[in-house]
Amino acid sequence: MPKSKDIAIFGGKFDPPHLGHQLTVFLALEKFSMDEVWVIPTFSHPFGFQSSSYDLRFRMAEDMVLLWKNTGRVRVLGIEKEMGTEIVHTVDVIALLKERHPDYRFHLFIGEDNWKVKDKWKDFSKIEELCEKIVVIGRGKGDYDLSLPDISSTEIREMIKEGKDPSDLLPKGIWQLIKERKIYR
Repeated sequence: MPKSKDIAIFGGKFDPPHLGHQLTVFLALEKFSMDEVWVIPTFSHPFGFQSSSYDLRFRMAEDMVLLWKNTGRVRVLGIEKEMGTEIVHTVDVIALLKERHPDYRFHLFIGEDNWKVKDKWKDFSKIEELCEKIVVIGRGKGDYDLSLPDISSTEIREMIKEGKDPSDLLPKGIWQLIKERKIYR
């Protein structure tokens, strides 16, 4: 019989992934005692947000989790692309994961920005049923399960457009990849 595991589902655009994202992975493992963290880059955002190419964001997400490469505890999943639908909803991703891994307990880690608009999500009440817990990640001060430094991908993209160096806000290797690919300019 398969061993039951606690799995943190951590989705997002990761455009680019920043230290706040990396800290979320770390804290999911260490503070919340998750057995694994599954990072899931958004394939096509249900709210229509424009993003860099999926393949580039997937690669950056992989770079973000290199710290845990040999632990078997963190992986980046291409499940949203694999689903092959034009718009992918979180509820459908979690339902598919539950179907594939019926013995696992899933915990959704989401940012406060998404928490504040949860009423716009497809079947958020179903997400709450499918997940053991929803962990809300705040930026700066706030009454959330987890509070991180106030860092945003939007802020980082703006810094790059203005010719500023955002490397202090990015995991190792991400800034180099951004410069090589000349993105966000």
